[in-house]
Amino acid sequence: MKKLFYLILCMFIIGGSLGCQNTKTNAVEGGVIGGVLGAAAGGIIGHQSGHGGEGAGIGLAAGALTGALIGSQINKPAAQNQSVPATGAQGSSQANPNQITTQQIIEMSNQGIHEAVIIDKIKITNSRFNLSASDIENLRKQNVSQKVIDAMQGL
Repeated sequence: MKKLFYLILCMFIIGGSLGCQNTKTNAVEGGVIGGVLGAAAGGIIGHQSGHGGEGAGIGLAAGALTGALIGSQINKPAAQNQSVPATGAQGSSQANPNQITTQQIIEMSNQGIHEAVIIDKIKITNSRFNLSASDIENLRKQNVSQKVIDAMQGL
């Protein structure tokens, strides 16, 4: 029981110090959270069979690995959005990593997503567009509603 207590205490100290990093990523945060939860669950399960310390250690390793994998997958969409050029948008996509592209607007419209949902997404992501007359004509040809085009223009 004492070993389990010290193991959990060490995990909280390590987790607390990792949580203070300024450069933490979703992978690090997921690893810490998964490790703490895995150690706690493993310690409880292991204690039932008289091996609390080993259970906590196995739970820590499994939880940290799983949490880091899940956290690293959360990073991928944000990185992909930054590398996609914002066609028809003011500035670069790096200025607003949540910027929606005109191609994404066209795809949402073609998928039958309601115009109110698309407009909300434009507002929530704070997307800005500088549409030329040919951009507007292309959006109309691609069946994007006038309300969505107006929202893209900030009207």
